[in-house]
Amino acid sequence: MAYQTEVVVVGAGAGGMGAALTAVDAGKQVILLEKGNKIGGAGMFGAQGLFAVESDQQKAAGSSFTVRDAYLEMMDYTHYRSNPNITKAILAKSADTINWLDQHGLQTELVNNTQEVHQSRPKVYHQYIDKFAAFDRMINYFQEKGGKLLTETAAKKVQTKDGQVSGVEIVHDGKTEVIECQAVIVSDGGYIGNADMVKDTLTIDSKDLYSMGERKATGDGIRMLAEIGADTSSVGTFENHAASVDSHDNPKWHNQTIFTLTNLPFMWVNREGDRFVDESVCYDFALWGNITYTMGGFYYFLLDQKTVDYLQNNELDWTDSFERTFKSLQHEAVTHKVGPFEKIDSDLQEAVDNGAAWKAESLDELATKLNVPSDELKQSVDSYNQLVEAGEDNQFYKPSKFVKFSVEQGPFYAVRANSTSLGTIGGIRTNEKMEALTPDNKAVSGAYVAGNNATGMYDTSYPTMEGISCAFAWNSGRIAAESAVERLNK
Repeated sequence: MAYQTEVVVVGAGAGGMGAALTAVDAGKQVILLEKGNKIGGAGMFGAQGLFAVESDQQKAAGSSFTVRDAYLEMMDYTHYRSNPNITKAILAKSADTINWLDQHGLQTELVNNTQEVHQSRPKVYHQYIDKFAAFDRMINYFQEKGGKLLTETAAKKVQTKDGQVSGVEIVHDGKTEVIECQAVIVSDGGYIGNADMVKDTLTIDSKDLYSMGERKATGDGIRMLAEIGADTSSVGTFENHAASVDSHDNPKWHNQTIFTLTNLPFMWVNREGDRFVDESVCYDFALWGNITYTMGGFYYFLLDQKTVDYLQNNELDWTDSFERTFKSLQHEAVTHKVGPFEKIDSDLQEAVDNGAAWKAESLDELATKLNVPSDELKQSVDSYNQLVEAGEDNQFYKPSKFVKFSVEQGPFYAVRANSTSLGTIGGIRTNEKMEALTPDNKAVSGAYVAGNNATGMYDTSYPTMEGISCAFAWNSGRIAAESAVERLNK
């Protein structure tokens, strides 16, 4: 069986929805494909909102943050290794997209930035309101405008004729079919769900990566476009995000006490037993994720029994790095306090039992269990204890408030925190029209890319502007569709 349409959109996440809605608004025939049985992807299930600059909401709040400011910050962050034209196009469209989402059924509200260290920065985070119902409203609008949604439908191959996109081969209801079309917009989320592809492109051992990404994002779109000549030289960039304690033995294991302890700036050491950073980097999720990845994919945070006893019986005036994120969603005040952890002894033992932590009576024994050099570990601990005694970190300059707990009284605990990724953000190289490019910089006629399938906005990691990856998905999807419509109208 063959379908006929003008535009095929692969993937019904934020990028795909942005593209599909834009194309039907322009009067085009559109078929939207979704591999799973639900729409939304990471843009709905993972995201809580998106970045924008110069939106009406920001102007009403008196914000003076401009597209120029955001552009210069982004380019400085990437050291001009990202594409300036793409960066400018995404940022310049972001304010209009907030209004556009509202018009299509998804309202947002400008809220405080969700990470603790970003509170002094301009508000940029536009939080979704009633997102699940809103995505339903958007897909209903799409269908009412004549768009066709095919769920549980996998795209397998992009067909071309005379150098132009001519169709998409799909598997639907167990049958191979073809959709004849003049343009395809590929936005199926990157490849974080493809274990082999992840392993091939990581610079760390894949077993040390904890994925919070979309499992259906298995690189199909990148593969299909590569087969028709698109440039994949930028594949391999991951959306590093914080660090996670997990159990290789029991993937479903979770302990709230251990989760909270991971989000606090205790003493950290790497696989060599060396302290390596100001641990309050945990208050900026992108930077926290980057340093964990840089250290080879994991580190250990250390506690001694004296600290454990303190935490069991006392409230600590530190902020859980994720508290503001969760509180913001519920419009609740941040407490800036944690504990006491009344069951911390049993919680730590539970982590040990699940292979996520280690306990030892001495540092020598702990080093043996962690397989790190004993001399290095003891030297690192001794140096850190001296910093605690002095009340000042002259090694990595951690704020004195957090230079509080020495590591000197056994038994000792080491909890392993692994590199964590929200997805992949390096894929097909494009221009600012989101046209797929060949290695010799030619556009693949009729092929467009959006969201995590596209590269150009980042260099080696995603920036610290909150909501920027979700904004990239929505805006790149809209831009891709506008480019496809322009081509079809010629």
